[in-house]
Amino acid sequence: MKLIKLMVLFASCLCFSLFANERTDAVALTKKSTIRVPTAANSVDTVVTIENGEVWVWGYRNNGMQGNGEFVKAKAPPARASVLVDKGVYITQVASGIHHLIALDDQGNVWGWGQNGVHEAGGYATTPWFLLTPSLVLEGKDVVMVNCGEYTSFALTRSGEVYAWGTSFWGQMANGKTGTIPTEVHRIPQSYFHDSPIVLIGAGYESAWAINDRGEIFAWGDEENEQYGHQKLRGGGWGHDLRTYPIQITSLPPGISGEDIVTITGGNRYTAFLTSEGEVYAMGAANHLGIGFGYLGNTLYEPELYLDDVEGKRYKVRFDLSVPIPQLVMDDVNTLYCRYGGCVAVTNENEIYTWGVTLGAGNENASLWQIMYGYKAMKREIIGNLTKVDGGKEHIVYWNDEGRAFGVGWNNHYKFGNTSLPVTWPGKELEFVTDEMKKVYGKDFVPGQGY
Repeated sequence: MKLIKLMVLFASCLCFSLFANERTDAVALTKKSTIRVPTAANSVDTVVTIENGEVWVWGYRNNGMQGNGEFVKAKAPPARASVLVDKGVYITQVASGIHHLIALDDQGNVWGWGQNGVHEAGGYATTPWFLLTPSLVLEGKDVVMVNCGEYTSFALTRSGEVYAWGTSFWGQMANGKTGTIPTEVHRIPQSYFHDSPIVLIGAGYESAWAINDRGEIFAWGDEENEQYGHQKLRGGGWGHDLRTYPIQITSLPPGISGEDIVTITGGNRYTAFLTSEGEVYAMGAANHLGIGFGYLGNTLYEPELYLDDVEGKRYKVRFDLSVPIPQLVMDDVNTLYCRYGGCVAVTNENEIYTWGVTLGAGNENASLWQIMYGYKAMKREIIGNLTKVDGGKEHIVYWNDEGRAFGVGWNNHYKFGNTSLPVTWPGKELEFVTDEMKKVYGKDFVPGQGY
């Protein structure tokens, strides 16, 4: 059994601040970079976690996401990405898109597998549509951080270079193009970041962010609902603005710059970031931000908030309008993880809060959206003392200090075993997952205590 290494991980959609490994001390990214962030997952039907430096996968795997050279059915037991295990590769970070995985090893190399129709997994035209075994995407580049959008992948090197591969449908490749044409691995020119090394990256569903060593913040991809803070919409309305090259974000709270940000992330229609003081801010679609716009049960809440639009006209924010100025969501946060519709925050007391877009109780699947998210930051009931959180587009898996794992949210493709849809808090215990881990690591092994 591999030794469990002590490390701090940047791994999310997703989103993710730093890590330390045996090659060097922790990367100094910001004024206070001590945040541990969970696996960066935007996966719809698949759960992924890191245990003992090995990637464990369960749920939907019929596109190669198991990483063992085969198409695997959802009812199959959870398993490790066996090719990486056989090669003795120790994984420190994992990110996922809808149906592909990107993993970073402790030597700074990047591996990819799963669905690969736009090169989102393998990175090159020579890789097949379904990449059934992990393939080296970047080798010898000394990568320190990886992240994924919906059908995109990103990597940051220790020297401050950003690499991207996948689709540029919304401009996510930062190469001046849009469309579904597959894009191979390419380095985003440093000139786009004011010729300064990048120290932090993040990825949303159709967006990406980077912060350079001068504390300047950049974004590219789909600036939907003014989520990059650029006021372009009359009356704070709704709309797309495809940013095919990085643009600078200057809409920040007073006294805060990129040097204060330890996690930058977001999802569809919003941007969120966590400061070194534990404060979470968000901007974009009002009903995604966790600032009080949205439904609780069948009641719609719309707090009093007035802003000026692009023409300088005052408008009252409604739940379906834009908020291009960062709003404080909550404080005392240690970990921030966001994806498609909303965010999960872990406080310094190891409590879980969630927020994001909600639906009225009369709407189809409304219960799922109110379970997973919340019109404001809502404390969730959990079992035991929290040690780790993993997630996906509409599901969360949390672990406690007794080695127990619990699933919350959408349970399609047997992510949580044979149970009803959806699963509410405090969740369904995933004994079938921890049992498989104990078969590999020994009956006395306690899962979920590290990476």
